[in-house]
Amino acid sequence: MGYVVSLQVNPQSYAQFLTLQQQLNAATKQKLAHELGQLLADVAVQIIQQVFVDLLVQQKQRVQRPEGHKIAEESEKVVQHVLDALKKYLPWSVALLSNTRLVGIVNYFAKCIVLEQDQVFLRYPVSDTLVDQILTLVQKIQAGDASQISPAFHALTEIIDQGVTHLIRVPKEMLHFNFVVDKTLNGVIQMTTHMGYKRLQGLGKEVDLHVAPYYIDHFLKFLIRDGHTQ
Repeated sequence: MGYVVSLQVNPQSYAQFLTLQQQLNAATKQKLAHELGQLLADVAVQIIQQVFVDLLVQQKQRVQRPEGHKIAEESEKVVQHVLDALKKYLPWSVALLSNTRLVGIVNYFAKCIVLEQDQVFLRYPVSDTLVDQILTLVQKIQAGDASQISPAFHALTEIIDQGVTHLIRVPKEMLHFNFVVDKTLNGVIQMTTHMGYKRLQGLGKEVDLHVAPYYIDHFLKFLIRDGHTQ
């Protein structure tokens, strides 16, 4: 068994995905690019919501010092920028594609989806080496070693980046965009991930031993051992 990050998707989105997948695999003549692009954007927003937005909302309720609110507000700005980019560029990037070119990515995403007790999860694998690294850092932080906070947050960005690869970069390459669209998307991915990772790594330098475990535990709750991995 390996480790995966498990992200919940609402049942309505999954039902819509199944319908689109069935239509695309049946070679329907109805153009489905717009619907798929919007669905991908909606699911991306759901993921950002549970991983980042929920954390920021809870953290703002917990902090009492003014600098704590400032940290949360700066993080909110970055998250909102990422959300805006996803909502704009995911639908735009696939809007003009033919159904034939979309079949591959819906079948790819279908393999990333797991159903458990009427709940739907989108999962991606994380390397054992990286998981061992983050768990070791967490143990040291729990033992009171504040010097390991920054490395732990850096490791978290690497876990997130593996998700960006599996859920964004790989599907993008499968679609074989033209040079202009591909260059635009690469720029958007580079900009948004750079902003997000810089903010998350910045948190590693701004939080103390009292607050850091709260952030780290939130991210690690999505990390599980999974019997479905090879």
